[in-house]
Amino acid sequence: MPPTSTVTVFSRAREFSEDFFADNGKLMCRFCDHSINFQTKNTITAHIGSKTHIRNKNEKKEQQIKKRQPTIQTILNASEIKKTAVNNLVDAFVTADIPLEKIDKLQNWLRENCNEGGFIPKSDTLRRDYLPKLFEDHVNQLKEYFRGRQVSIIIDETTDSKARSVVNILFSYNGVTKLVHVDYLENVNNCTIGQLLIQTLVQWGISFDLPQLIASDSAAYMKKCYRDVLKPLMPQLVHLPCLAHILNLIGLRGVGVN
Repeated sequence: MPPTSTVTVFSRAREFSEDFFADNGKLMCRFCDHSINFQTKNTITAHIGSKTHIRNKNEKKEQQIKKRQPTIQTILNASEIKKTAVNNLVDAFVTADIPLEKIDKLQNWLRENCNEGGFIPKSDTLRRDYLPKLFEDHVNQLKEYFRGRQVSIIIDETTDSKARSVVNILFSYNGVTKLVHVDYLENVNNCTIGQLLIQTLVQWGISFDLPQLIASDSAAYMKKCYRDVLKPLMPQLVHLPCLAHILNLIGLRGVGVN
């Protein structure tokens, strides 16, 4: 007679590995969470073909597929988390006055040392897609701070490297002074300066009865702007000419410089 092979729980587990595993001497069903008599093969195949086993097996496979396939909401949440991280990074660089192009030099380091560091975009993408929104949020925060306040106004005109007239307007309140508007004017005179100041106050939600003081240089057009444009609209407004500019004008006249 040919030798008969001994049936063990391990041999049955290897034979029906898709549905069973060996545990502490028992043949356990992977999908029904109970043991099966491993001695009789018919018992095993009958269990595999049972409706209960087939249903449990299909349900478990569906659950595994769902775990592997993230929902749209999960993907969107992950995307929002990444956007927030990039926004915070851009905000940190801008606050620290670090040029965004420096991020390009850190790309390799970010990929090697940060979890998912490779998703950080390059500087041109940051400037195009993230910086404008960050700037808008910053302006809105400043508007919220100065809105309805008795601000002092600081205004000055200079020229840039291309000889264009640049006008800077700053608001100051309670020790906080911020640049709120920069504009390029083709003609700088009492009318254009007055219009620019009025437009800025309206845009920032500051009514004409709130500004208390305006500081500027002692140029003739600024004095005329205050006298003819601003004072009639804001009677409470006091003009504070720049003392250094006044002394400079006196010195120039003293040495005969026109």
